[in-house]
Amino acid sequence: MKKTAKALSFLLLLLLLSAGCGRMELWQETSSGLTASEQNAGVSAGTDEEEYVLTLFDKNSDRHKFDDRIAQEIMRRTGVRIQVIDSTDDAAEREELMYTYQDYPDMIKVDLDAIAKYQDAGFLIDLSPYLSRLPAVEEMYGDMLNRFRTEDGKLYYLGNWYGEDLDAVSGFQIRYDYLVELAGKERADSDEPFTQEEFLELLRSFAEKYPQIDGQPSIPFTTCLDYEYMGALQGMYGMKTYYEENGRLLHPAKDPRYIQMLSFLNQMYREGLLDKEWVLNRKDLYLDKIKSGRVFATACAYWDISSENSLLRAEGGGNAFYACYKVLGEGVEASETTYGGRNSLGWDAIAVTDHCRNMDAALRVIDFLASEEGQYLMLWGIEGEDWSYVDGVRTPNEDNLELFTRSISRTIEQTGIRRWIWFIKNGNGSDGSPYDLMTKYQPTIEAQIANRRMESDHWDTSIYLGLDPESGTEESLMWTNIENIYDETFPRMVNADSAESMLAMHEKLLLDMEAEGLSSVEAIWTENYQKRIGQWEAQD
Repeated sequence: MKKTAKALSFLLLLLLLSAGCGRMELWQETSSGLTASEQNAGVSAGTDEEEYVLTLFDKNSDRHKFDDRIAQEIMRRTGVRIQVIDSTDDAAEREELMYTYQDYPDMIKVDLDAIAKYQDAGFLIDLSPYLSRLPAVEEMYGDMLNRFRTEDGKLYYLGNWYGEDLDAVSGFQIRYDYLVELAGKERADSDEPFTQEEFLELLRSFAEKYPQIDGQPSIPFTTCLDYEYMGALQGMYGMKTYYEENGRLLHPAKDPRYIQMLSFLNQMYREGLLDKEWVLNRKDLYLDKIKSGRVFATACAYWDISSENSLLRAEGGGNAFYACYKVLGEGVEASETTYGGRNSLGWDAIAVTDHCRNMDAALRVIDFLASEEGQYLMLWGIEGEDWSYVDGVRTPNEDNLELFTRSISRTIEQTGIRRWIWFIKNGNGSDGSPYDLMTKYQPTIEAQIANRRMESDHWDTSIYLGLDPESGTEESLMWTNIENIYDETFPRMVNADSAESMLAMHEKLLLDMEAEGLSSVEAIWTENYQKRIGQWEAQD
C-alpha cells in the first residue's frame, strides 16, 4: 500500500512538473516570490538562459512541424522552443474543437471570426500592460495598435498582414491560352475590362468549342460557396460588406445591385455555363477542377490559384495559366467596381491565451517576429545564406529568386522561407526593400497583370468588421437564424429554373429574414458602425 501510494505521488509530481508552457520547475513557481496575480498572468521566474517551450496553433501550418531551418533560427534568436500544434487536414474544425473543449495552446493564430469567439469568452490575455516589453510591436504597428483595441482600451490580439496594401485582390481569372483562341491575342493582352455580355459570350464560345476536355465535360465557369469567391462576384457590381442607405447598414441582399449579381449567376446556370456541381464545391475540389485544365474562368484572388498555375504551365506550356481581368456588371463603370477589398487590420489574428503559463516566452517571440529582423527572417531567410546586403540594400540570392519564379509552394518546401508568417506588415522595410520577398520583390506575371488591371479597386474592409450582435444576446440568435435562412436560399436562387422563380425566391428571402428580426440586427450593425467611426476618428 505504501509503495503504491509513493508511486502514485511520484506520478502526480511528474504530471505537475510537465504541465504548463515551458520548463519552469514547480519549486520555481512556488518559491519565486511572485504574487498570485503575477503567477496567473504567466510571469516567468526563470533566468534569461532558461529554455522556454511555447505551444502555438497556426491555422496555416497544415501538418508541418516547427523544425525547418527558418524555424530553428527563430528559436535560436529568441531562446524559446516553439511547438506548433498539428492543425490536421481541417484547421477550422480543429480550431472549433479547441474552443469548444477549451483545449487550446499558449498562442493561437486564427481568422478574425474565430478570434472574436475567444475574446468574447474571456480566453485571451490583454497585451496592453505588456507593451513596454514589446518595443518592436509599438514601433511597427504604430497608430494601427489603437484599431485593434476594444472600446475599453484592451488589446487582445495583433493582426497578421496588417497595414495598407494597394495591390490587387480578386478579379475574374480567365485561362489565357483559351482566351487567345476565342478572342485573339490582342484582346487577351488588353487591359480593357470585359462587359458582362462580352464575358457571357466568351463562356458560350468556350462551351461550344470545347464540350469536353480530356474525355470529361468542360466547365465554362466555376465557383464555390466560400465567402472570398462570392466577394469577388460582388466586386463586379461595386458591392461591399453591407448595403448603406441614408447612414444605415442593411443586409447586402437589399442592395439593388444584388439582384443584378443574382441574375448573372442564374443566367449562367440556366444556360449551362456555370459548373453544375458548384454548390458541392469546397476549396480542395474547386482547386482540383482548376488544375484539371477543364475550367475556362473563375472569380477569385490571383494568388488563390498560384500553385495551380504553376502546374498548368508545366503541363501545357507558358500560355497555360489564368490571368486576371476586370468584368463590369451591367451598368457599372470601371471606376465603380470593388474587387480590391482589403482589411488593413490583417487577414488573421494572433493572440496569447489564458492557458499560457509563461508570458516571458510569449513576449519574446511576439516582439522578435514583429520586428524588422523577424519579418525579414521569415520572409527572406537567413542573411549570408538566402540574401545579403548590396550597397546597403537587402538583395536575395539569385538561386532563390529563380526558385520563387518557378514555384512559390516548392520554394517554401525547399527553403522554409515564408512558411511561418506571423505579425507580417505590408509595405517596405527601412532600407526600402519589401518585407514580402516572394510577391513584392519580383512580382509574378499574374501579380503584375492583376495589379495593373485592378488598380482602382482598393477599399478598406476593416471599418465593417465585428459589427454583429454580441454573442449570447437575443439579436445574436436572430442573426444566426437569418444566416441559416440565407445560406439555404442563396444556392436555390442561383439554380432557379427561371428568372421569375429566382425573383420570387428573393422576395420571399427578404420577408423570411425580416420575420426573424433582420431590422433589429441591422439596427445593431448601424449602431456599432457609428461607434466604430467615432472611436477611430478620436484615436486618429
